[in-house]
Amino acid sequence: MKKLYLTVVFLGLLSVIMTGCTNNNRSTGGSTTPNNKVQSITVDELNKQLNTGSDSNTVLVDLREPLLYKKGHIKDAILIPFADFERLYNQLDKSKKIIFICHTGPMGEATGQFLISKGYTQIYNLEGGMEAWDKH
Repeated sequence: MKKLYLTVVFLGLLSVIMTGCTNNNRSTGGSTTPNNKVQSITVDELNKQLNTGSDSNTVLVDLREPLLYKKGHIKDAILIPFADFERLYNQLDKSKKIIFICHTGPMGEATGQFLISKGYTQIYNLEGGMEAWDKH
């Protein structure tokens, strides 16, 4: 667990440094993550996707702590707390589009990089996390 945590923190910091806290690859229609990077999805893009109906190929993963999840989460998002992610990530289907949700965004970016290193290809992070979603 400590190794995953350090890897995720390192990848997150590296990602923030290299992308300036944002990722401009905002294609939500592609089947794979280009250049093995976590793609960003905006609140508006996610809201539009959710309002068009059920998408059985997409999994929303909330990385926050259970208490925050219970206080409010995006409909149909599953809870996999960041602290438990290394142990539970393999329950996620590699063929699905995975969208990470955290409090403000960086934890989702770092966790997405971890999944890409494990062979996952359709990885997205909600820009601004739940903080942005709640303001929308």
